[in-house]
Amino acid sequence: MKSVVALALVALCQGSDITPEQIHLAFQGQTTKGNPSGMNVMWYTKKKADSTAFYGKTPTTITMKATGSAREYHLGHGFHHNVDFENLEPNTKYYYQVGDQEKSSVWSFTTAPDSSATVPLSISVFGDMGWLGSKERPMDLPVGGMKSNWSAVPTRNTMEKLRLQGEIDWVWHLGDIGYADDAFAHDVVGGLYEEAYNGYVNWMQNLSANSAYMVSPGNHESECHSPECVTDPFTGLQLNNFSAFNARWHMPSKTSNGVMNMWYSWNFGPIHFVSLNTETDFPGAGEEHRGDSGIYPAGSFGAKGQYLAWLEADLKAAHEARTSGAPNARKWIVAGGHRPCCGDIPGVQQLFDKYEVDLYVSGHAHTFARSAGVCEKPACTSNVPSNFSTSFMYCGGTGSEETDFVTSGPSPIPGSPTFATPELSSCLLKVKDDNTLELQLISSIDMRVIDSVVAVRH
Repeated sequence: MKSVVALALVALCQGSDITPEQIHLAFQGQTTKGNPSGMNVMWYTKKKADSTAFYGKTPTTITMKATGSAREYHLGHGFHHNVDFENLEPNTKYYYQVGDQEKSSVWSFTTAPDSSATVPLSISVFGDMGWLGSKERPMDLPVGGMKSNWSAVPTRNTMEKLRLQGEIDWVWHLGDIGYADDAFAHDVVGGLYEEAYNGYVNWMQNLSANSAYMVSPGNHESECHSPECVTDPFTGLQLNNFSAFNARWHMPSKTSNGVMNMWYSWNFGPIHFVSLNTETDFPGAGEEHRGDSGIYPAGSFGAKGQYLAWLEADLKAAHEARTSGAPNARKWIVAGGHRPCCGDIPGVQQLFDKYEVDLYVSGHAHTFARSAGVCEKPACTSNVPSNFSTSFMYCGGTGSEETDFVTSGPSPIPGSPTFATPELSSCLLKVKDDNTLELQLISSIDMRVIDSVVAVRH
């Protein structure tokens, strides 16, 4: 296996100004049964080029053509292309290339099944992952909680091994994607926000170009923190209010009545997935009015109350479909967002109880922890009488500029509903059979299963 560090560094040095790079996929569209009907593909070119992609069912018949659009959100820093492959056949392998004047290598993906029946499924779920490590990217200025000894390389290597073993069908990244806003600490004068974001997405391309890479917003997506961004409004305003995040990714908000990449939902197999916005658009949100530097405006992606109304409507529809046995019914409801517990969103724990959300996964804590049905933050306390309790998992120990390099940790106590460890790790969410989900914590150091939690629903 070629080193993923080498792959990342080579990608930064090769190609012309219109060579496609940073290729990544996301589920798109919806069938009558509520499943994804297509796939979105995004990529980057340094200079303006046609937003054209080609696809087919064999490597030698990549002849079907799709076109889209490109966006330059930061002047002089490249174009981000966006194309939909629509009305694809379910559970089918497709091959594709992006670019027209200059095409990418051939990549492939398998579409979602058009069924809510149980399918073998293993999803890589995590948050808080940086790009490379302190060996490859030394710190010039380790301040504000940043670490001089850190690395995401063991986690990325583990993910590559899991991919090659068929253990990752697709990815859900729960915010803090590459920590581009911390890039200034590696080069105070240069800033390097765009370089770091480009580097991270190229680093993940072996995963993201072969399967869907779903994302949720985190606080580190809110804006750029380099001296140039902070002191120069022309630059700072181009990179404020999640602008890079919403330009670089394209989630299925249109088919779920969501907004941009900030909140949306989708189905896959027996699970209804809900991507929460834990950062803006509710009272007391971390970036309700300003980004996390406090300088530039943020939030207001929807009208007042729109986000929370959408969230309840989405959970209610999923729960009612489940209880009525509708064609789009899913047995499980899994919610995810960047911040732990319920993201400090008032009333969300009540919604989780009312509509029986089975699992909430998050990052932000830069570690792993789990609890069963307990939210210890006052904003998250539920007063809804219920015999149901959501399980909460923090999968944020992947490695970043703000995470110590920890190679070992405690073992779980058998039978205990709680467990936490700082060891570098990521999570796998698995559909085991008709009635069983399993969430595994995988060590980034030696790939052992550190912890495993099983949920059963009859």
